[in-house]
Amino acid sequence: MSAVTKEDVARLHTYLVVPVAVAEALSATTPLEGEDQYAMHVALSEIDSDSALLAIALGAYRIAQEYAGDVPVAAALKYECEKIVQDYAPDWLDNYHNHPVENDALYDLLRNIPEDLESVAELLETLQASIRDEDAPAHTLCSILAIQARAHMEIADYVLGELEADRMAELEEEDMDGVCSFGSPTLYAPDNLEAAANGSNIILFPIHRCR
Repeated sequence: MSAVTKEDVARLHTYLVVPVAVAEALSATTPLEGEDQYAMHVALSEIDSDSALLAIALGAYRIAQEYAGDVPVAAALKYECEKIVQDYAPDWLDNYHNHPVENDALYDLLRNIPEDLESVAELLETLQASIRDEDAPAHTLCSILAIQARAHMEIADYVLGELEADRMAELEEEDMDGVCSFGSPTLYAPDNLEAAANGSNIILFPIHRCR
């Protein structure tokens, strides 16, 4: 994590809480209790998807460190988590004390998050399957983080869909600017109407004009 300093990582752990809980659970010699599992699910479910992605990545990175020497997928998970932290942490830290991100900025922030969450979830599920001891804290933690990653993936997808719909509506409104909305038509014809009265073959058609 070269671009993100150790101080940045420490701040993320403090702000996001869940990575600290993951580290503590991994250091325990007993299975993760039901209450602790529930608390971790709640902590992750109550934050925004970009925050959840970072929290999950930092927690998954800590799990991957434990198995990277023995399980190939753990090394892949560790690399993926490093990349996510590098990609998202600087902006997240910069915006931490600012107002919530909205509109185009929110769309730009979220557009890659579902894909990254899905990637982490798949790697966590694969690592969980490779941990033979189902009572090991890492086994349970992989499950919790993967479940929350997929839940936030669905949330981010939904928000992106809403933002895209708003964008399309705005574009349609812009396209309609200056376009005639047809009401009662007004007829316009040459000033000399005697041609029609004199049996001319010219047929006068109504012309719609925007007022």
